[in-house]
Amino acid sequence: MTTQTAGLGPEFFPARPTRTYEEAVARVHALQAKDNSAVRRDSGTRFHTQGKKVARAIVFYHGYTNAPPQWDLLSQEFVKRGYNVLVPRIPYHGINDPLTAEQAKLKAGDLAATVQESIDIARGLGEHVTVCGISCGGVMTAWAAQYRSDVDLALGIAPSAGLPLVPVWVSSVFRNVAPRIGNIYIWWDPRVKEKIVGPPYAYPRFSTRSLSEIFRLGRLVYNASAAMPARARRIKAITSDFDTAVKNSITNDILDRWESHGIAIDRYTFPADQRVWHDMIDPNQTFQQIDLTYPVILRMLTEEI
Repeated sequence: MTTQTAGLGPEFFPARPTRTYEEAVARVHALQAKDNSAVRRDSGTRFHTQGKKVARAIVFYHGYTNAPPQWDLLSQEFVKRGYNVLVPRIPYHGINDPLTAEQAKLKAGDLAATVQESIDIARGLGEHVTVCGISCGGVMTAWAAQYRSDVDLALGIAPSAGLPLVPVWVSSVFRNVAPRIGNIYIWWDPRVKEKIVGPPYAYPRFSTRSLSEIFRLGRLVYNASAAMPARARRIKAITSDFDTAVKNSITNDILDRWESHGIAIDRYTFPADQRVWHDMIDPNQTFQQIDLTYPVILRMLTEEI
């Protein structure tokens, strides 16, 4: 483990799986208690329950600068299919003020801790546990796949593991240098800045410091994938060749490394001519094509390899 990724392995975030449905619900309520008055009423941790432990539970991880409502439509679909569904709010997200400076406090350890707590809870919600995340949530899913043997299926969607359109070494430099310099906020769309059209619960800008922390967690998985097999029972991945927000080659390198350890991985890539943007989940994105992406995601989450 390098200095940059020290302190992010599972030994620093011990698993405490719930043993009963009642214990799991109590810990969900503890998570929801963190959604104080600073958090939008529609953006706290989501919990959709069948009222008892069922065969399958699924945990969804939202993207950086987004919030749990990103998964609302897909969550409803899995509730109909008999799942218990948990969508934890990533720390410093979903805050009332879209220009909040709180997001710059996000650390890689916050992400790893969220993964551990949510999977621990899911163990009491379902006999079989699935995790699925997009972007930052995709990196969280990769961490879960690497270290949690009690995850039955991990599906990462467009993991944000490195800067797009530049060599891999540039991401490494950014990851190492960003924490040492002052934080910079960058608009997702500098032409319109805070007036960007899209999900009302998403932030219009991102923090370079927090982005480097997401990359830091991704680097840990990248390094670990070379040294050891992933522990999740099944792993799948979805990317898009039209995605200019992330570097797909880093994701593919991780998948290749896992496969080199003898693990079968189901991959799906949307071709560039379908113009599937990075956030292929949130129906409130103006460029969304959920009629195209949701059937693929549903198949990948429910179909056996």
